[in-house]
Amino acid sequence: MSTASAHQIIAEQGLESDENCLGFIDHYQGNPLWLKTVANFLAELGLTVTEMLQSQPFLLPQYLQDILEQPLAWLSEREKQLLSLLAKEDEPLALAKLLEIARMPSSDLLDSLQSLYRRCWVEKNEHIYMMSPLLRQYIGLINRLS
Repeated sequence: MSTASAHQIIAEQGLESDENCLGFIDHYQGNPLWLKTVANFLAELGLTVTEMLQSQPFLLPQYLQDILEQPLAWLSEREKQLLSLLAKEDEPLALAKLLEIARMPSSDLLDSLQSLYRRCWVEKNEHIYMMSPLLRQYIGLINRLS
């Protein structure tokens, strides 16, 4: 999504675009639904993007959790296990390290990794895998509640 489109979504929710909007857009990966949901939440509470970023960089309102819940339910247990593993890591992991620490056969790990990448739950750069901070926060929250 273009930055202009993201700014438009923010403005449509009644928030002013300021110098911190790019950070806000980055936090929510430019995802239009996520941006709209969180911007609407902020507007309803009378908060600005700057105030939100100063107090809690990754706001995860209940409605956004509900949005993420459905696609998470479609994942296999192996995929959920791999997400939990990645969510615990602060740094991206090399494929070799994932193969070493995952408690599943390598073929299952590779199939799960491919599936999660295709569904945008996991990002990759070369052979380094990671989760976005927002998804890591969400999976961490789910794990704590389980």
